[in-house]
Amino acid sequence: SNSYFSWISSVCRYLVKRSNENKGSAWGDFFHACRSAIRSQAGIGAAEFLLPLFILDALCFGKKFDEDVIVDEFLHVLSFEGSDSEKVVASHMNLREREKAANVIFTVMDVLRHWLEKEAELRQQPSRGRSKRSNISNSNDDGNLWPATATSKKIECFLKRIPLSSCALAASKVGMRARALQFLEVEGRNRAVLNGGNHKSNDDSKGVSKFLKSHLLDGIDLQLMQTLLGQLNDFDTMVFLAQKSHQADLTKRLTEEAAEREMCEDWEGAFQAYEQLLDSRLNDETHSHPNSAAENTNGSAQKGLLRCLLKLGRLDSVLNQSYGMSNTGQIDSELVPFATEAAWRLGKWTVLDNLVNNLNDGIAFDADARYQLSFGRTMHSLHSKSHAKVISCLKDSRESIMSSLSSAARDGYTRSYPYLMQLHSLREIECSSSLFFDDQSKFQESFIKVVSSDQWKERLDLSTPDITGSNTILNTRLALARMAKQPTIEGSMWLNIGKAARKGGLYQVAEHSLTRANASFCKLMKASMGNALPSLARESIGNIKLQVAKLKHDIGESITALKLIEDDIPASIFLMDEKQLNSYVSSRTADESGEAVARRILQATEWMGCDGIKSSSEIKDRYETVLKLAPRWDKAHFNYAKFLDSLFETRKKQMTDKTKEEYNNMSERQKQEVDPRAVDVRIIGALVEYLLDSVKHYGIALQLGQKHCYQALPRMLAMWLEFTSLGTEDDNIKDDSGQNAHLKEYQELMNKAIEDFASEIPEHLFYTALPQLLSRVVHNNVETSANVALILRNVIAKYPHQSLWSCGWLRFSKSEEKKKAGVEIFLGAMTMLRKSDRDMLDTSQTLFRFLISIAAFVPKTNNSCVKMKNPKFETELKHFIPPIQAALSLSPGALGQSANADVFPSFVPRMRAFNTELRIMQSKAKPKKISFFAVPSTVAQRDTLSNKAKPISEDVGELHFLAKQEAKGDLRKDSRVQDLNNVINRIFASRKGSSGPNSRRRRLRLRLRTFSVVCLTEDCGILEWVPNTESLRSVITETYNPQFPPNSVHRRGSRITNFSDNELRGAFLKCQDVYLKRGDLDLATKKFDELILKQYLPVMYWWFIQNFASPHSWFEARTNFTLSNAVWSAVGHIIGLGDRHSENLLVDTSSGECVHVDFDCIFDKGLLLPRPEVIPFRLTPNMLDAFGPTGADGMYTGALTESMRTLRKNRDTLLSVLEPFLNDPVINFKSKSQQKSKKDNDANDAKKAMDSIAKIEGRLEGEYNLINPNKNTAKKEQRSTKHDGLYTLHQALC
Repeated sequence: SNSYFSWISSVCRYLVKRSNENKGSAWGDFFHACRSAIRSQAGIGAAEFLLPLFILDALCFGKKFDEDVIVDEFLHVLSFEGSDSEKVVASHMNLREREKAANVIFTVMDVLRHWLEKEAELRQQPSRGRSKRSNISNSNDDGNLWPATATSKKIECFLKRIPLSSCALAASKVGMRARALQFLEVEGRNRAVLNGGNHKSNDDSKGVSKFLKSHLLDGIDLQLMQTLLGQLNDFDTMVFLAQKSHQADLTKRLTEEAAEREMCEDWEGAFQAYEQLLDSRLNDETHSHPNSAAENTNGSAQKGLLRCLLKLGRLDSVLNQSYGMSNTGQIDSELVPFATEAAWRLGKWTVLDNLVNNLNDGIAFDADARYQLSFGRTMHSLHSKSHAKVISCLKDSRESIMSSLSSAARDGYTRSYPYLMQLHSLREIECSSSLFFDDQSKFQESFIKVVSSDQWKERLDLSTPDITGSNTILNTRLALARMAKQPTIEGSMWLNIGKAARKGGLYQVAEHSLTRANASFCKLMKASMGNALPSLARESIGNIKLQVAKLKHDIGESITALKLIEDDIPASIFLMDEKQLNSYVSSRTADESGEAVARRILQATEWMGCDGIKSSSEIKDRYETVLKLAPRWDKAHFNYAKFLDSLFETRKKQMTDKTKEEYNNMSERQKQEVDPRAVDVRIIGALVEYLLDSVKHYGIALQLGQKHCYQALPRMLAMWLEFTSLGTEDDNIKDDSGQNAHLKEYQELMNKAIEDFASEIPEHLFYTALPQLLSRVVHNNVETSANVALILRNVIAKYPHQSLWSCGWLRFSKSEEKKKAGVEIFLGAMTMLRKSDRDMLDTSQTLFRFLISIAAFVPKTNNSCVKMKNPKFETELKHFIPPIQAALSLSPGALGQSANADVFPSFVPRMRAFNTELRIMQSKAKPKKISFFAVPSTVAQRDTLSNKAKPISEDVGELHFLAKQEAKGDLRKDSRVQDLNNVINRIFASRKGSSGPNSRRRRLRLRLRTFSVVCLTEDCGILEWVPNTESLRSVITETYNPQFPPNSVHRRGSRITNFSDNELRGAFLKCQDVYLKRGDLDLATKKFDELILKQYLPVMYWWFIQNFASPHSWFEARTNFTLSNAVWSAVGHIIGLGDRHSENLLVDTSSGECVHVDFDCIFDKGLLLPRPEVIPFRLTPNMLDAFGPTGADGMYTGALTESMRTLRKNRDTLLSVLEPFLNDPVINFKSKSQQKSKKDNDANDAKKAMDSIAKIEGRLEGEYNLINPNKNTAKKEQRSTKHDGLYTLHQALC
């Protein structure tokens, strides 16, 4: 058949005919009646639906001949490599049509396999569960049914005749990459089960069953799997497989290496591999045995080499190599697309003319090559000013892109992204092309206006700064600017490309681009003939010099970088006063502005500080000079504040260490006379100026800009709140030197500065730090308490709907001081509000009381559902926004907006009425699931809105929450962990994607799934319901492994989760006792492997296949599960998160994401349990199984490494966010025995909290300080990317 329709129609009509001729078929007449529906194009859907039934009928009632015909036809469609005759027949159907045919075959296989598995499961159910099917027999006497047992055997036999390896190859050929990967993985698992225990592995790795190790990959095409993983952007697993496969053949090894490096965007490494493939010595060896495979390898290497040269920006080399690779002197037709792109990017229009006009139109190119040619023709037509050809070529270019985009879209947005950038490039040509054909008198002005428009700027800002993103657009703009003879714009484009390349580690590309940028502006200077350059050109020349200096510093040439950046800045500039500086800048106005000079000095100062080239006093003078040159530059103030902060901490540590040494040398009598508080006051007093200046410049930075909000604000608040608490707890501290009096003066100065900042810094910035402010709402310094209250009043008055959920618990606190402060803060805020918002805040007290009563409600019966009265409130519920995470978080673009802008999402619904049905959860604490109906915010603006406790037409649905009261815990822990998680998510989101071999991990979608936790009192609150989630235990319980027979002990996950199984529990406790009591880790490992891992095989891999029918959704869900587990592992290790049993780990059944709940056991509190938790995080065999055949090796390792790298890089921010734990301790740091023997006191809790913060700080610096209480040892974690130190064999079964 030459089309998909004719093929499926022919197959279906043939099967209908055979069924009708077969008198034994129970469905022949029915199928015969359907024959007319599958004859036309409109009946394709019916044919696709009926085909599995036709095949099942042929298998059950047909002859062996019918099965053979179906198998042969399927294998023929899936065959992309075979004899010449097969290729000739297969070529009748184009790739797009073959894709449809292959997809139908895969769907048929899925349907048959689904029937087979469900039938096997149904037969294992208790008799009462399958009473409706009890009449199934093994004969076909019943004309309405297929014989179940015989049918199952025939389906199984039929599926085995279609090799999964052939399916994988066919799927990869038609662009179904996720499906191809799934076929390969299942094939590997099938081989592992068939071979059983016959594997003789030399792998001596301990703690992981041999079933979980490498033989899951035995016998499958690893090279194809590597290619698929690279195309699916799973580069870490791809690299692991490349390291695992040892290719003996040099050509194949180089081919694999080149493909791997290219997929990882290591263009330089790929270029070198392709060069080796084309080396004459290797070619001589290959050509001694000439064959078509060698020719194909050589051709692929040539194209790969040119592709790398294009990515590296070596355009002249592309043209030289294109012509040089041919022995005839004429460029090979397959290389024309690469030469075409190089020609238009270089502006060599004569070369481009020869390439596009002399090309044979009959040559078949792939979609990417067709795009290159069409785009080249577009640029050629634009340069030739042929409007009709431009329109025609743009159409051809779009068609070429859509051909590739339709295939890439299956694999997600990341895979489609380069094609979307190409469409953006075409759009820009389309927008600007008319300028080249209109009136040329205003061409220059019009072109500059278009290129400088907000739309073009936003397009570039929203694209990723890499070769497949912004560079695609920039290269197009470069060509347009060159045609428009605009050297300023051309130079700016080269500058942007060079800057992005430098950040991505592509130093050669950066050097080349910056050289071209400099050449463009030099050309402009020459053309100006001594006249003053435009301000943009002057600023760009300074930026080029700065970027070149940064490039030199990045490649290790620090001295050269400093000379470049300060070659014409006199040393006397750092001794000038403000008047002299203004005079100096005025004399240089023709060259660069004061801000440009400040940028150069600041960068040099940062390098000098890091390398220790200058003393701290010299560095301080340089920062002050920068601030004189650019007093309103927020980055300068922020960096100066950080320098002063680090100076303060360094000198404080030095003085503390010196004081400790003096203390140790004292006599016992002298030690008794030492007051530790007085020592602290003396040390801080000596360094107080650094502290004051640091807080001052942090505050100014926040006034001038919001870019550094999440770093500057938490640190500024922490320094202020901590400093003003010194010396105020007890006025009787010995103070012979009057240090205490001076300290109070400085505290007054700092409080005065904070009071000023409270009105100058936008309220939405303080909103991000509410937990930190709430932790010190009661402070031992009266002025500090007043300032905290002032900031909270301002925030509540500015954003009352959001702030009331964070601050409302203060009015119901168990602490009388906090309760009083909370009431006063809300009353103060209400005086600043209009009546409607004032009434809403007043009514919020009644709402909180109602929710507290629900949380504290104890049902008298065991009913799972209770009816409650519909509550009435003074102000309607429509004035309240629901306390969900999306509504209480700032919009992604909120930072940088003005104080009057809407910084919260505008689409958040409003509450309308409570659902009177209250569901009681059956856990020990009896939490209640409450729901309320929500309406759009536009509907809530109506004067009248029904408050009936039942759905109405305007509702957008119900929102659900869990109301609970902790018997012993404190819900503020959960709330603050969520606050920390939100900060971590912001940190992950702010990572910049770039080019280069090490950039791929920065593009991983790392995040923590969070939900809102609203405290009503210290021990009472409501938690946002996380929809579509099941516990990890439930997920494993409902999963089965279809590879094992229905009666096999290894088939069902419920066997693993049956904790009442005495045999399982006994085996686990035996392994644990060997380690905990005898301390023999090796023996415990061996026992765990023998008694647990080999006897209870994991099943979770199959949960993703069984719950995500589409291969793309399967791969996306598994990727989400792997990435989220990696992030939670890193965060759990940092904060000492324990109690991670299988009920506290949830899995989102719609996306595969892992969600953690219940954060009561943090700060290594798990070490205080009767059986201490000595693992840094939970990583179980079922989790490893779900990650894929490589387990933790691959994506999990890469994501864990990137998570730890990012967290360590932002350690200051994280430690500042954790500050509320220290100053308002909510953690119980004592075991039960300690609680009984000694009364807790606040001072001891604060010390314990400080110790925990110190542990976290150590982990953020690479220290593994999780101390096993059974062994007084601590180990150092290697500062490498290896994950082996972060998980060993301490794995629970689930």
